Amino acid sequence: MESPILATDVVVFNIRKWKLKVLLIKMNKEPFVWLWALPGWFIWEKELCLDAAHRILYEASSVSDLYIEQLKVFDAIDRDPKARIVSIAHMAIIKKDDLSIKTNDSYSDIAWFSVDELPVMAYDHLDIIKYWLERLEWKVTYSTLSLSLMPEKFTLSELQSVFEIVLKKDLDKRNFRKKLLKSWVIEDTGEKKTIGIPRPASLFRAINKDLEFVDLL
Repeated sequence: MESPILATDVVVFNIRKWKLKVLLIKMNKEPFVWLWALPGWFIWEKELCLDAAHRILYEASSVSDLYIEQLKVFDAIDRDPKARIVSIAHMAIIKKDDLSIKTNDSYSDIAWFSVDELPVMAYDHLDIIKYWLERLEWKVTYSTLSLSLMPEKFTLSELQSVFEIVLKKDLDKRNFRKKLLKSWVIEDTGEKKTIGIPRPASLFRAINKDLEFVDLL
């Protein structure tokens, strides 16, 4: 009996024009020609799963400095009609809004899609995205993952907007700021943002770039 083939599929999230979006590729090979899918590929023989995920994203976007984590295995027997392929799914977060993405010989197009307006997708990739969306909602509530979606410096209003985009609900401004500032995960830079807002607003930054588990809401 042949062993399953290991692969990795990566759900890449980004806040673009104040919408939560995911990066998808358009297939150019049978049996899913013209359908959209997650960036993914086989894991090499002497390669760690996390390294494979980083490689795949670097080939698609030239980005190497990003948050990425591995969590769940998708191993339905019939998830790929051609072979027995087990996918070790990862989630990545890219901060850059001006990200340069590119195609290669494995697919015909690559683009960002709003998580609320996803196209018809190949394999079980819609299920993978839905799973990670649930995890993302949980993580931004009980960890500092939301800071991975922010630029180096940001206002409290901008950070609250990211929470509201991911959680799909409005938050009380006063309570949000009170609890956030008590959590000691961000600090005031002493600088002000004046462009694009009615009045100057304080700019903050993350105190620690590593993921921390803390109740933020």
